[in-house]
Amino acid sequence: MELQKAVTTKKIRDYGIMSVVRADVETSLAIAEAGLKGGVKVIELSFTVPTAQESIKQVKEKFPEIVIGAGTVLDAVTARIAILAGADFLLSPEFDKDVALMANRYQVPYLPGCNTVTEAVDAMTYGAAFVKVFPGSAVDGPKWINVVKTPIPNMPILASGGANFDNFDDFLDAGADCVAFGGLLANGSLEQIEDNARKLTKQLADYRAKKEN
Repeated sequence: MELQKAVTTKKIRDYGIMSVVRADVETSLAIAEAGLKGGVKVIELSFTVPTAQESIKQVKEKFPEIVIGAGTVLDAVTARIAILAGADFLLSPEFDKDVALMANRYQVPYLPGCNTVTEAVDAMTYGAAFVKVFPGSAVDGPKWINVVKTPIPNMPILASGGANFDNFDDFLDAGADCVAFGGLLANGSLEQIEDNARKLTKQLADYRAKKEN
C-alpha cells in the first residue's frame, strides 16, 4: 500500500498543470469546474482569501477527483486548518520548518518557494515533495530550474508565476515537473478558462509524446 503523500505527489507530477485561484467560494467552484472540463485536475486555493478554508471544503466535496492545494500557507496553524478542511497538499512562498513538520505529520506533500539551491536543499531535507520556483519569471525560472536540476536531477520542481503558452515548453525543457498558471486558468470567462485548460493539457500531452519518441 502506497503512502498518501507519495500518491498525491505522483498525481501532481503526472497531471503536470496547476491552476492558481484567489477567489471567493462560488467563483472558486466555477473556476475549478471549468478547469476540470478542460482537463486540469490540480488546483491551488490561496489563503490570501478569507474564504479559502470553505473553498477547499466545497471543491473537495463537489469535485473529489481534483487534487487540491492550499496556497500561501505561512505557519503550522494555517497548515493544520487547511489539511483538516481537505487540502491534499500545501504551498507557501517560502520554506518554513514548522509547516514542513506539520505536513509530514499528516502525510501531506509540502511545496515551498525557494530562490537558492541552499533553500531548496534545506526544504528537501525536511521532506518537501516539490521545490517551488516562485515567481518563475522573477528569477528567470527556466534558467534557474536548469541550474538546480543539473547537479540535483532528482529534485521535483513546480514552476509558479510567469508561465504562458509561449514559454510552457521552456519550463518543461528546463526540468519543471509541474507548471502553475494563474491568469490563463483563473481569469476571464469560464469558457475562456475551459478553453485555455484544454489547450494547455494538449500542449503538455504533445510535449511528452514528442519526448517519448
